[in-house]
Amino acid sequence: MKKILLVFIFSAFAFGQTYNMQIQIGVKDGVKIKDFEKAMIQHNKAHATDLGAATTYQIVNGPDAGDYIRMPKSIFVSADKIDAIFNEWENHAPVPYDKFNESMVDGRNGTVFYTLRPDLSYNPQVKSWKYLRQSKWNIRQGGQSKAESIFKMANEIRNELGSTEHFVCMVSNTGGPFNEYIFVSGHDTLSEALDQSAFFALLGELSKRMPDWESTWGQSAWNGLSQVSVHRPDLSN
Repeated sequence: MKKILLVFIFSAFAFGQTYNMQIQIGVKDGVKIKDFEKAMIQHNKAHATDLGAATTYQIVNGPDAGDYIRMPKSIFVSADKIDAIFNEWENHAPVPYDKFNESMVDGRNGTVFYTLRPDLSYNPQVKSWKYLRQSKWNIRQGGQSKAESIFKMANEIRNELGSTEHFVCMVSNTGGPFNEYIFVSGHDTLSEALDQSAFFALLGELSKRMPDWESTWGQSAWNGLSQVSVHRPDLSN
């Protein structure tokens, strides 16, 4: 199966601002999965340009299992291209027999724009990944500095321990949940994507160095969620 190249490239960090744009969609009640996916494949013909090409993942675990995540093919988009890509997504020409609309699609949050945060990312890598793990936390208004202090301390510990973990951190700024921090890591196998042993080891060390971190975290964050999705090349451009 062909794997998508996630652009976790260091040159992306050089941009003044880099975005990820995605939409999570579900299947309307009463619609058959095979009909939904057939309609998505037909609809992808409207996204057949370099700017408009779509990449699709499907969530495989957690409360949103079965939903689809759609993103531009480039995954990370520089500020000077975001307008053009969004226009291609929103204003593309119709294609014949396109049934991929509100009669089939249940849009969860609309289009969400995330800003890349290289300062909170850890060991980003250039590789093709079949699975993505996305861990999300909503940060309370006014709680960003305390939450980020914990994120930074965690990365300092990872670095000192020589951790081989890798992820990109992004923060939502428009659409869907506001002040949502999302950490995305890529994996070759499902078992690897589901393995949280390194994370739990980190929490143990964090408790030693910052004993009150849980209290600080509880005042700053809510609604944590971690889910794994698999690349669907058959539903992508």
